[in-house]
Amino acid sequence: MYAHVLVAIDLEDEAGSAVVMGRAAALSQEAGARLTLVHVRPDLPVSYARALPETWDLQQQQAAERELEGLAAAAGCGERVAGVFAPAGSVAREVGALARRLGVDAILVGAHRMDLGRMVLGTQTGAIVRDAPCDVVVVRAEPPRG
Repeated sequence: MYAHVLVAIDLEDEAGSAVVMGRAAALSQEAGARLTLVHVRPDLPVSYARALPETWDLQQQQAAERELEGLAAAAGCGERVAGVFAPAGSVAREVGALARRLGVDAILVGAHRMDLGRMVLGTQTGAIVRDAPCDVVVVRAEPPRG
């Protein structure tokens, strides 16, 4: 179905990251899809950026990329990862631009920050869905069983 999937991860949302990576791993194993992982870091105001060491942004990017690689390894799909990216900027804009640049077949994204207990379509997810150049698969947390 999908040969190459861009997996959008919010590293600030541990619960959501685990759910999205679990679904990405299953999709990769079942369909043989290659995965590319992305976490979009927030832009810092220029006044803050001036006060930080020159290498701070690069260090933050590299740390996020290592964390993405660790998530993939923990989910058992590290060998299926074609790349990891951690740009800074607008989530929807960066995810859409990367999807276009890589020519992915689909974007996998969480419905909302799952650690907040909200299961509605979040603002960032809605923007990704609206502007995506390909299919978007919106992952929701598993409903509680009981």
